[in-house]
Amino acid sequence: QAVFCIDEREDSIRRHIEAVDKSCETFGAPGFFGVEFYFQQEGSKFYDKLCPAPVTPRYLIKEFDAKTGKQDEPLYSKHTHGLFTGFFLSITYGFWALGKKLQMMFNPKMSPAISNAYGHMDRQSNLTIVNKNPNDQENGLQIGYTVGEMSIRAENFLRGIGMVDHFAALVYIVAHGSSSANNPHHGAHDCGACSGRPGATNARVMAFILNHREVREILQHQGISIPATTQFVGAMHDTAADVMGYYDETILHPENVKAHLINQQHFETALNLNAKERSRRFASINSRQELEQVRKAIHSRSVSLFEPRPELGHGTNTLAIIGRRQTSKGLFLDRRAFLNSYDYTTDPDGKILAAVMRPIGLVCGGINLEYYFSRVDNIKMGAGTKLPHNVMGLFGVANSSDGDLRPGLPWQMIEVHDPVRLLVIVEHRPEIVLQAIQSAPEVFEWYRNEWVHIVALHPEEQQFYLFRNAAFEKYDPITSDSEIGTIHNMEEFIEGAREMETNHIVHATEENLPVYLLD
Repeated sequence: QAVFCIDEREDSIRRHIEAVDKSCETFGAPGFFGVEFYFQQEGSKFYDKLCPAPVTPRYLIKEFDAKTGKQDEPLYSKHTHGLFTGFFLSITYGFWALGKKLQMMFNPKMSPAISNAYGHMDRQSNLTIVNKNPNDQENGLQIGYTVGEMSIRAENFLRGIGMVDHFAALVYIVAHGSSSANNPHHGAHDCGACSGRPGATNARVMAFILNHREVREILQHQGISIPATTQFVGAMHDTAADVMGYYDETILHPENVKAHLINQQHFETALNLNAKERSRRFASINSRQELEQVRKAIHSRSVSLFEPRPELGHGTNTLAIIGRRQTSKGLFLDRRAFLNSYDYTTDPDGKILAAVMRPIGLVCGGINLEYYFSRVDNIKMGAGTKLPHNVMGLFGVANSSDGDLRPGLPWQMIEVHDPVRLLVIVEHRPEIVLQAIQSAPEVFEWYRNEWVHIVALHPEEQQFYLFRNAAFEKYDPITSDSEIGTIHNMEEFIEGAREMETNHIVHATEENLPVYLLD
């Protein structure tokens, strides 16, 4: 089992891993995985906020015993600011910089000067996750969680996505981040639920909590029994480079070590397929190459100093589906859908749904409107081309030296985007969905004002109900006899289809891996 962020860029990797390993089950959850805190990397002066922007954490998690130090780039030494040292170092480093520039042109690779999704936390370090003394604080923040606080977050997380029984031996909590070079907008490519930062620390923290013996004992009293053989593994998917990293693998039992090695190979195959699917939106990559060659080209884009489109962010986001995976499994949604797992059978009165729906409008709807307005009028409401952008005060960008902060997104992130309002589809009875979105005024206004649209999928009737005029009305499709297309071979489909030629949704069949089946 693997729990990914609801980010629509994870739609494709979920589909591919389910195709590669038929026994795999995937879930979607907001990428901070229900643990809100500030994080301080070892040696850092500052705290990183790793939770949704409106949330104010009361907890601090610190990194210690890092095995590898943070790499520095001598070219950016502060000694170049001195009068005499600056004169001599500028000459010396000037030739060095020329050599680095040539190397980046013809052989791009990761360096300390590039935003590395894995650079904010050492994979082998320790974290102050457990708090045994509530008085252990720093700057008014409690360091770590008590066992009771961990248990509450673990239960809310598992019940929110409907993972309450039938646990696999290995469960991966997969965060996401994005590596890119020379990109003033790279924060927009990281996890929005982690305030625009990679979510690896959150994945690692939640995996630790769910592996904690005392937490499991409390969960068992709450009706969630996790087998002793089940272990949770934190991981992170670099959505730009299509690379997967894993954390705390040394805790695995011998049986799970073997299974983990097999699963890693499955993930690698899925990442190859994912890179090929992404390549159809990049004019500089030949999608007809072998999988490994396409993935290598994708990786090179993420570290190339001269690539303005290492990835296209949330471009083409259109849908948000809140429900069981069986409602969307096997559908080719073209990386357009936010997928939030939710099981209505475990929540008949909708109490859990109200909490699930609370961030959907703000996060998914906010992302959608940001792309919508930037695409409708990129000059006034977007940011134009990002090539002359300079970061101003670490809170905005401006065009070179003209000074005015740009309000939206650059052209290189929205040029393939279709400017349509987000359609939210919720699997539950209409009256329960209405109750959930009316649970808070700030939630309801998103749907009442039609900033985003919402549809209830009645699970028993298999009927859609559209929210209109403050009520849900039965939706009758304009056409009901149109056939849905079928993909027999995904690689051939990708090779023969460029962006904007596949705006339809298709099912898939089970012939010739990689293939996709809708049960």
